[in-house]
Amino acid sequence: MNNFFPLLQIFFSLVIVAFGHPSFHYWLAPAAAAVGYAIFWRVILFFPSKKTRFFSAAIWYAMVQAIQLSWMTAIEYQGIYILFIYVFLSVWLGLQFGLVSLLLQPLKKLSIPRILAIASAWTIIEWTRQFILCGFSLNFSGLSLSSFLYPLQMATLFGALGLSFWVILVNLLGLKAFLEKKGKNYGVWIVAAIFPYFFGFLHIYYHSKNKIETPAISALIVQTGLMPSQKSPLPGHLGKFISPYQQWERILSLLKGSQTKMADLIILPESVVPFTSSKGIYSESKVREIFQNIFQAETKEIFPPLYPPYAEIGKVSNAFWAQALANLFNAEVVLGLDYTDESVKKNYNSAFHLFPGGAKLNRYDKRILLPLAEYLPFNWLSPLVKLYGINEFFSHGKETTVFSGKIPFTVSICYEETFPRLIREGRKKGAEVLINLSNDAWYPKSNLAKTHFDHARLRAVENGASLVRACNTGITAVVDSLGRIAAQLEETDPLGEPFSGVLKTNIDPYSYQTLYLLWGDLGIISLSFLFLLPFIALRKYFSW
Repeated sequence: MNNFFPLLQIFFSLVIVAFGHPSFHYWLAPAAAAVGYAIFWRVILFFPSKKTRFFSAAIWYAMVQAIQLSWMTAIEYQGIYILFIYVFLSVWLGLQFGLVSLLLQPLKKLSIPRILAIASAWTIIEWTRQFILCGFSLNFSGLSLSSFLYPLQMATLFGALGLSFWVILVNLLGLKAFLEKKGKNYGVWIVAAIFPYFFGFLHIYYHSKNKIETPAISALIVQTGLMPSQKSPLPGHLGKFISPYQQWERILSLLKGSQTKMADLIILPESVVPFTSSKGIYSESKVREIFQNIFQAETKEIFPPLYPPYAEIGKVSNAFWAQALANLFNAEVVLGLDYTDESVKKNYNSAFHLFPGGAKLNRYDKRILLPLAEYLPFNWLSPLVKLYGINEFFSHGKETTVFSGKIPFTVSICYEETFPRLIREGRKKGAEVLINLSNDAWYPKSNLAKTHFDHARLRAVENGASLVRACNTGITAVVDSLGRIAAQLEETDPLGEPFSGVLKTNIDPYSYQTLYLLWGDLGIISLSFLFLLPFIALRKYFSW
């Protein structure tokens, strides 16, 4: 019986932290942010062995991550190897948490310097994860503060990492109160726990009162609702492939149902159709016929000239379709397409920006690529990826791009959206709206889409700018600069299949400067080193 109660507390804390995540049970998130970790730490502090405390913490946190990363077990398009990555990530993150938990010592008083040092150590670890291979930017501890709108506003100060620092700080203050059982400590803990809600209320109130009204940007955002096997010819799934003609016809038909002369922007998702932007693969007469059938339009007035990048060797390209769409709707078009730079023989996962009547494709190349799926980190892995029919890879883009048009905007592609520093670069360069092009269909019937979206909302709040998301499948939505969902498409239809449609909406261009924009991750990381290094250097001289 003596061992049962501690085990029950460990299980209870595991449930709170693992499921107190916005993509699981958002109503549990306040408990995770305030007390979930504290309950666990209170139990392991009574374990006399340092080794036992380390492995207990490592296993506990690995299980937390195994639950939160459970979307990685959808192996239909990834193959069995993704399960090895899933296990590795869970264990790796667990070991990190185990090491940080060793800073808690049973016979040492839980002083404020020690609390600050532990919160700082964990924040630095979360920050460093972003720089290994493609980086791991998911599941920061601070996500539990993003489940509700008010505490989410704290991201304007120090970003997502600042939320992580605060979550660990508050849990350690709670642990201190549990251990010392002093009224003052309980008071400090409670004030720290409710501060993000108070701050968020004032923040939203201030911007609601002082907001400068500006004309909205009208947009048509396309969600194709196609699975990877339908969108691209994948080995083992060739029977499901839909021809590029039919895919474009599907997109045009969706837009026909939402046609308006008032649209400023048409936004299509990442790699929206197969093949590269400028490769000539379509018959111009067939494309003309499709446009005429759907729009009853005189195509000679909307079709771009028959030379690169719109046409080659007597055939027209994906860029041809996109430019015709821009001309027809008299709207700017943003879309994701693969791009090949023939001069250097490199492939890129790119986003393009086209103007009506324009003769140039403005382009951004994806900078954060996923190993094995998008780039090959080590040559010895080549035989493995060939088993899945992957013979070509993308090259990394070089820099952030800000596109000028009705309003200046920056684009991120899929996973890049989860990296705070990348999105901040675009805002610092003058972007007033953030656009993300994604495809979450690679992990069907999982909570990846919701996890991805939760990170997206953080980027909008960190940068004080509205965010627009266009997904093949996933959460196609518009989020304002305070993280409020302004418009959203369904993820699935009544039969549970990916939903296809067009989100006809307005984008609120209201943006503002945040403290996170001023100092980025450097703000909280500098503070973390300021708290951690003196603690390490002076621990011999003080009872910390």
